[in-house]
Amino acid sequence: SSHGLLEANMEMFGERALPSYDFSKADVIVSINNDFLGTWISPIEHTKQYSKTRKVSDKKKKMSRHYQFESNLSLTGSNADYRTPIKPSQEGLVVANLYNEVAKRTGNSTVSVTKIQVANVSKAAEDLVAAKGKSLVVSGSNDKDVQLMVNSINEMLGNYGQTLDFANKAHYRKGDDAAFAKFL
Repeated sequence: SSHGLLEANMEMFGERALPSYDFSKADVIVSINNDFLGTWISPIEHTKQYSKTRKVSDKKKKMSRHYQFESNLSLTGSNADYRTPIKPSQEGLVVANLYNEVAKRTGNSTVSVTKIQVANVSKAAEDLVAAKGKSLVVSGSNDKDVQLMVNSINEMLGNYGQTLDFANKAHYRKGDDAAFAKFL
């Protein structure tokens, strides 16, 4: 289900929809418990896009940098440059700490959150800010608040209209967990 992401997008952008994600335009990718190469939203499309950023040639000398924070090893995590194991209970804290690190570097206000020591969060934020407009932060969480924070990070980085596109919405995964729970 993508209910949490859909609800976050509704609250933040007034549309209960999924944007199109373009991993081929991202120089830096940060993924939190998101197996975008294996199971998330459109893995075939994302794999094709991601592979373009990972190939180096005479014309393209730079490869994208990929940070993965996850509880279980995934296909996506096995392809990451920096894979950091986290506890399932730390997912929201990792996102909030990443938000604060990006906010500090971009001159935005931070949120009050328990600071946790998780490897690579600060380095990921540094690389994200250096790649403003050419970065992408994604989360596999079904928690609306986590997704709101991820949306805010992408907004601070100027990723909407670049690596995230609401003009070309994805027309799948429209499930409503609340409506289904009410039905049951």
